[in-house]
Amino acid sequence: MTRLRALQIVLAAGWTAVSAAVAAADAITPSPESDTPTPDADLWFPVGERIEYRILWGRIPVALSTANSEWVDYEGRRLLAIRFETRSNAVLSKLYPVDDFIESLIDPQTFLPVQFTKRLNEGHYHCDETTVFDHARGVAVYTNNRKQSSREYEIDPDTRDLISFMYSMRTVDLMAGSEQDFRVMADEKLYDLTIKAEKQEEVKLPHYGKIDSMQLEPEAAFQGLFVRKGKMTVWVSEDDRKVITKASIKVPVAHVNLVLDKVTGPGDDEWVATDVKKKMTPKRTRRKRQ
Repeated sequence: MTRLRALQIVLAAGWTAVSAAVAAADAITPSPESDTPTPDADLWFPVGERIEYRILWGRIPVALSTANSEWVDYEGRRLLAIRFETRSNAVLSKLYPVDDFIESLIDPQTFLPVQFTKRLNEGHYHCDETTVFDHARGVAVYTNNRKQSSREYEIDPDTRDLISFMYSMRTVDLMAGSEQDFRVMADEKLYDLTIKAEKQEEVKLPHYGKIDSMQLEPEAAFQGLFVRKGKMTVWVSEDDRKVITKASIKVPVAHVNLVLDKVTGPGDDEWVATDVKKKMTPKRTRRKRQ
C-alpha cells in the first residue's frame, strides 16, 4: 500500500500532499483577503483552485485526494500555500488507514519555496517534517519534528520542493517525443528527474468526457515521487490548466490508478463552468504555443 504515497504526491494538481510542525502551524493563518490576488503576482493558475481525485486499487476505490491553494500571511509575508490531502475510505481504513497532509509555502514573485512541511500517517508509518529554504544563503534546514533533530544542507539557486516543482511544471509545454531533465528536493536531498513526453491520448473522465492529454513517463533516482520499481505513467490535460487527468502505477503485485474527479474554484473555463452531471465537449482545443 505504500504506492499510495507516490500517487498522492504525483496528483498534485495540474502539476501535478503534510503540514508544518505544530509550532510552525500556529504562525500560518489564512489571509482575510484570500479570495483576491496578491498585487503583481502573475500566476498561471487561479488561486483558490481545488482539484479532487479518486484513487483506485485495481477497480476498487480506496482513497480520495485533493489539491488546493490559497493566500496566507506568514511571518509578515504574503505567501501562496498549496496543500495536498489524502485520506483512505472506510474500506481501506480498516486494513491500512491513510491520512496525509503536505503543504508548500511559496513566494509568489519567484515561485520558490519558503517552507515545505509534511505529515504522513500511513498504517504504522508516521512522519512529521519541516524544511525551511534560505535561498539567499543557498541552504535548506530540515527538521524531523518527531525526533527533534535538524540538519542543514546546500541547495541550488532554483531548488524547489515537490509541490512547487509540480505547479511550476504547469508552465511547460511538453511536445510528444521530447525529454527534459530537472532537479527536485525530496527526502532532504537533491535528485535528478527526467520527464519523457510519449504521445497525445484522450483520457475519459466520468464527469468531463474525453480530455486531450499528454502521456508522460517520469523517471527519478529516488522513492516517494515516482517509484523506480514498477512503471509510472501520468496524463496531463493539453489546455491552459494543465491538470493531471490520470496517473497510473503498475508494480508486480498491484495496479493503482488516480483519476481526476472534479475541479472547483475560480475561473470560467469548462473545468469549473461545466455542471459535473453533464460531460464536457469530447474534444478540447489545445493551448497555442508561444
